[in-house]
Amino acid sequence: MYHIKQYNKMKFTLKTTSLFALLAVGATLTFSSCSKKSSPDTEEPTPESGNFAIVGGVNTPSALYLLTPESLTSGSVSAIGNGAEISSWNRLFKKGYYYKITPGKFSKFKYENKVLTTVTEIPVTGSTSTMYWLNDNTILIGDGTPAAANPILNYTIINTDNMTVTKTGTVGGQVLGGTDKAVSVASVTLRGSKLYIGYTIFDANWTATNTAYLAVVDYPAMNNVVITTDTRSTYPGSIATDLPSTLTYNGDIYILSNVGDRWGINPNKPSGIWKIKSNENTFDANYFFNLSALSNGNREYYGLWDLGNGKAITRMGRADLLTAFEDYTNKDVFEYYVLDLNAKTRTKLDLPLDRGVRVSPVWVENGKAYIGVSSATQGKFIYTYDVASGSLTKGMEVKGVDYISWISRFN
Repeated sequence: MYHIKQYNKMKFTLKTTSLFALLAVGATLTFSSCSKKSSPDTEEPTPESGNFAIVGGVNTPSALYLLTPESLTSGSVSAIGNGAEISSWNRLFKKGYYYKITPGKFSKFKYENKVLTTVTEIPVTGSTSTMYWLNDNTILIGDGTPAAANPILNYTIINTDNMTVTKTGTVGGQVLGGTDKAVSVASVTLRGSKLYIGYTIFDANWTATNTAYLAVVDYPAMNNVVITTDTRSTYPGSIATDLPSTLTYNGDIYILSNVGDRWGINPNKPSGIWKIKSNENTFDANYFFNLSALSNGNREYYGLWDLGNGKAITRMGRADLLTAFEDYTNKDVFEYYVLDLNAKTRTKLDLPLDRGVRVSPVWVENGKAYIGVSSATQGKFIYTYDVASGSLTKGMEVKGVDYISWISRFN
């Protein structure tokens, strides 16, 4: 179990909770108004599904709704009387389908008549708290609390086209210290014939140690494990796998660290970005983009969305506004920045302050970034950022929700 620490130097007291239990509870929540079919899918997605998937959240009573608009640049969409309720933190949309992981089961859904309908489901094992798309039809599901000796990751690899398990096993080789509690996988990236697994170790106090770990294995064999470390920061990736933390540019992999106080990861290490060079299989010793150094020590960076050409978007929580634990979710505290990964610079986007920490309200395609901003004073809107010109345009309004949790392609 992973307990959020309480730090005396912080301006607020973090609530103690269990990360793995939290993820498990989120995974077990179910859809409303769904029906089940037992045979594998052979149909095309229904044409009524829009081009995009927006998941909006309501705080009271707590609920999440899927909306599928045709466009993000104009008009409005509302969750009032529309959309399907998806009370789960799974954000797995591909080729017009939605996928969901629950303990013991992996399910495939399609959207018709404003209802998510089960196409097929297959059994899986483990706590299934992590999931990573390796490509458009292959997903890796990871067990967040592997019990094998010296484990890193228990995995199940699934072909989502025909919903079959192609491989299961364990990536091992990490020796834990006598008082260490667990390994926590933070990122999984496939590059060529290698799989790169970023992870951390939680110590006796359930705090991430000062070391970032990288395991590299052959893919698809999933063997020949090589482990390297780096101490410039820790937790290489995201504690929530629906929040992107890696990108690949010119063959180089970039990984954002997750050390902010929302999950009590590590108060002694900066937020920053590592690079794994295209011809190497370890952290680049000559590269570290120290984001905290550019922001007066702020470690509250969450999310890394690829803009192309060595640029990315990230969100930073304003430390002066984060005065209580609930501020991460119930208060407008997040700013958006464009990062230049080569020049190691950041540029603030002229957007209203946003809310929500475990959200991924950014979608990038065709030189445009669509950014969902949830403001208590200025409403919930999708803004279009033109990467080439740097311009921002206010677009579609999202009504009937307290925050925008997710944006992506649906079909």
